[in-house]
Amino acid sequence: MPTNTLITPSVVKVKEDVLDQIFNFNPDDAPLVSMIERTDIDNVYFEWQRDSYRAPDPTRAAIEGADATYAAQTQPGLLNNRTQIFQDTVSVSNTAERVKKYGRAKEGKRLRMKKMIELKRDIEAAAIASGATVTGTSGVAGRLRGLYGFITNDVLGAGGVSPDPTTNTAPVSGTDVALTETMLKTGLQSCYENGGSGSIVMCSPAHKVKISTFTGNVQRTNEVGSKQAAVLNAAFDFYRGDFGVTKIVPNRVMSTAVAGLNDTLYILDADKLALAQLRPFESEQLATVGDAANWQVRTEVSLVVRDEKPLYAIRDITVSGS
Repeated sequence: MPTNTLITPSVVKVKEDVLDQIFNFNPDDAPLVSMIERTDIDNVYFEWQRDSYRAPDPTRAAIEGADATYAAQTQPGLLNNRTQIFQDTVSVSNTAERVKKYGRAKEGKRLRMKKMIELKRDIEAAAIASGATVTGTSGVAGRLRGLYGFITNDVLGAGGVSPDPTTNTAPVSGTDVALTETMLKTGLQSCYENGGSGSIVMCSPAHKVKISTFTGNVQRTNEVGSKQAAVLNAAFDFYRGDFGVTKIVPNRVMSTAVAGLNDTLYILDADKLALAQLRPFESEQLATVGDAANWQVRTEVSLVVRDEKPLYAIRDITVSGS
């Protein structure tokens, strides 16, 4: 190098080169909450009715000319749930809001949007994994009951106990076992026999990988097109069973190490479920305290399981499914 050559480390105040973007590749999807409809409610505790038919009776026959007799009648059963407030807060100093920043003009707006996405994933987790309702008081936050506490048709590990939503009894975990194709077939049959279609299997990513190893109805082929590279079909997104086609939906939220998420698989129909909204998402600026702007982002929702019998849960699965 020639003498006295000026090199970059010696230059005073080299201009920064920062991309004017903020990258966030963390997943923001919530498949369960996204696929079910919304319904409005007007109280923190709410109920709904579900009914059923008697079993078919091939011997039911009447004697010609006989007087009618009157069978005992059954009334619809009640199910219930409670709302849960999901909230988070943002506080940004007025100076932090004023200075120029890369990737965003307003820090408060960016953070409020981020909180809404995070709360949506909290709702997803609660709607799946909450085992029982909690009545809210001045010192206790109310909590909703999720699929984990609603679905009574299930298979459990040794020592496991099914939930009872009519008495608000949460399930008891049993010994973890491997996920098998027989379990899945049994669940699909249960859904069909109880009036469901078993159209969706919702599971953790690890359990989706396990399901792709099932060999009952999939042919793995090496597809070679004239203009495309060869593709090995090593997984499948739909499972064709004896009672129709079931979509396999992996849920990233279910990777979380919480009972009812990473150890349970759910067989569902979206039309049997709804997200009940007492208060939709809202962002409110709070009172100014000091030299900062403060916001609360919140919503109050619950889960409606119109009837749990057409649904099914495979509980107490090992995290890997194997």
